[in-house]
Amino acid sequence: MKTVLLAAAAFALAAPLVHAQSAWPNKTLRIVVPAPAGTGPDIMARVYGEHLSRSLGQPVVVENRAGASGNIGAEYVARAAPDGTTLLYAYNQIPTMNPHLFGKLSYDMQKDLVPISITLSTGYVLLANNDFPPKTLAEAITYARAQPGKVAFASYGPGTASHLAFEIIQEQTKTQFLHVPYKQGQVTDVIAGQVAMVFEPFPSAIPFAASGKTKAIAVTTPKRLAALPDVPTLAEAVPGFDLLGWQGVWTTAGTPPEVQARLQSEFVRITQLPEIQKRIRDLASEPVGGNAQDMAKQIRSEYDRWGTVIKAKGIRLD
Repeated sequence: MKTVLLAAAAFALAAPLVHAQSAWPNKTLRIVVPAPAGTGPDIMARVYGEHLSRSLGQPVVVENRAGASGNIGAEYVARAAPDGTTLLYAYNQIPTMNPHLFGKLSYDMQKDLVPISITLSTGYVLLANNDFPPKTLAEAITYARAQPGKVAFASYGPGTASHLAFEIIQEQTKTQFLHVPYKQGQVTDVIAGQVAMVFEPFPSAIPFAASGKTKAIAVTTPKRLAALPDVPTLAEAVPGFDLLGWQGVWTTAGTPPEVQARLQSEFVRITQLPEIQKRIRDLASEPVGGNAQDMAKQIRSEYDRWGTVIKAKGIRLD
């Protein structure tokens, strides 16, 4: 990582000269976000877009193309001109889970898009209704064993991380919970007691827990969270298991290598800015700034991991 940061710093110093000698980019850049406005990926895409516009000297437009578990936005970038001016700012479900969940995608994430940089990583909080008797995940497992299939958990839909996490918990602890998939409103129903629990990303989960509207019974990071120091980790109840999400940037396959390298350097440089690091940590996430090789390795690892779970459970979305 030190080498990457030094290379990025050196490139940042040379960037004005490179830009002066090169015609790229000579038009507006588009960052496509496969999620609605106001969500975590959308917020960070706009932050990166502002800095990218300054350094590249071109306008940067953020477009929200949500739907189909992120596939609509990803396909749009996969079909764009391979000139590096159309970027995908997305999350790890799309390259690591979706290929297993959807049997017939009209694009291939591994062939039609190329990774640029992982920008940040984040985790999840297991939120529970305040009237739910268990105070920890270990207690929830014991509670559910006494009434198999009756303790309900919400998810963002079949095959999402919030669903697959519980599949792994059930498999490793021989416990049966009741899955209730949602498209939206799941935390509201946890608060109201319609379902007992939900895995919610850090940025949106911590305010619910801190305000007392829900209680936090586990965090999915390997270590306890500074914002919730009394909440146990997932691994304390299910040894060896953690769950991390991340956001990153891709562009269209066939983009010239020198343009890919420029984009990587820009995103790594921006991630290392103190104001960006603070912004990311304010969202209860951790800045990464990894290079394309690190990102490709991460994708391969998670692709295999989630593929095993999804195939074993026979989960399909088409």
